[in-house]
Amino acid sequence: MTLLEVVLQLHGEFRRSLEPLRVTPLQAGVLLFLHRHAEARLTDAAAALRVNPPTLSVVVTDLVRKRWVAKRRSVTDSRVVHLRLSRRGQALARRIKDRVRDVKSDLTPRKEASS
Repeated sequence: MTLLEVVLQLHGEFRRSLEPLRVTPLQAGVLLFLHRHAEARLTDAAAALRVNPPTLSVVVTDLVRKRWVAKRRSVTDSRVVHLRLSRRGQALARRIKDRVRDVKSDLTPRKEASS
């Protein structure tokens, strides 16, 4: 199995594992980033996740609507948007971390089998 095939298979498994939580992989990435960076700027999250800020802004708008993320403008620079997880978002991020751990544990046997 090629590396690309493994990556695509893992992505599919991860996407399926998130379906019961009603979260996309990109939303999960945002939630996990904010779990590690309590009061992050939108631009920092976009850079870390390798997406452009307008794309992330659309995702964040949906996360705010679902009340998983709170955003606020900087008091010193109104162009800067700070993000943080709500309590619901924190609980969801912990559940996502569990799903990531499960997908990672699935990788170990596959890696050994392909060697």
